[in-house]
Amino acid sequence: MSLKTDTKPDTVSPISLGWELVERHWIKVWAAAVFLFLYAPIIVLIAFSFEKGTFSTLPWSGVTFKWYQQLLTNSRLINSAFNSLYVGGVVTVVATVLGTLGAIALVRHDFKLSNAYRALVIAPMTVPGLILGVGLLMWFKYAGLSTSLKTVMMGQLVFVTPFVLITVSSRLQGFDPELEEAARDLGASKWETYRRVTLPLLMPGIVSGALFAFTLSFDDFLIAFFTSGVENTLPIFIWSKIQHGTSPVINAISTIVLLFSISLIVVSEILLD
Repeated sequence: MSLKTDTKPDTVSPISLGWELVERHWIKVWAAAVFLFLYAPIIVLIAFSFEKGTFSTLPWSGVTFKWYQQLLTNSRLINSAFNSLYVGGVVTVVATVLGTLGAIALVRHDFKLSNAYRALVIAPMTVPGLILGVGLLMWFKYAGLSTSLKTVMMGQLVFVTPFVLITVSSRLQGFDPELEEAARDLGASKWETYRRVTLPLLMPGIVSGALFAFTLSFDDFLIAFFTSGVENTLPIFIWSKIQHGTSPVINAISTIVLLFSISLIVVSEILLD
């Protein structure tokens, strides 16, 4: 005599299956959504810089490089680009020197009010750019300084220098001071120790901070908007063109500036590592 038992196959409800998929792949889905949110506008900007039509709309009317060719014949654009390069170069040199010296003083020397010094140096990084720009404009007027590219440089140094200081400080904190002591024991003067031991070992952090400073200065709009006067930098030129409507020329300019800035940031991160 055989016994027959009825067994029901295990079934999984759609809700349970859905939760299982979420638990297994939620990190990948979340990462994809974040990257899509961050980089979709950049991809659209670059894509429409090659749009043949005057208006950035779909469907495309064709692919062209004429908007990039027009950039070479725009004298205002070229002057604005040179102004940004000039301001960025000066700000980078001065901010790198000040930030490096400030980092050495902060990390290597123990002095009174060191915490207050750190707070005062880093404070401009936390101030909104709009408030900082208005404050700088008022200060320049009270000081009797007419707005120009020089005031743009002074204004940008206020918030660029702290970034250099932090970048160099992170490199300096991993620096072994016994190497300097060994150089001094071998007869090297204090200046020779700085020149032959300290600076070469700090150079990746210094170069990284300099590239970071140039990127911040070159891309700055708020400080330059309030302190530039009649001389425009490239971000201000782009903003003035947008006031008359968007065009593929703006997309082309923005694409070049974007790729240039990203390349500097990538080089900075590589040197920092």
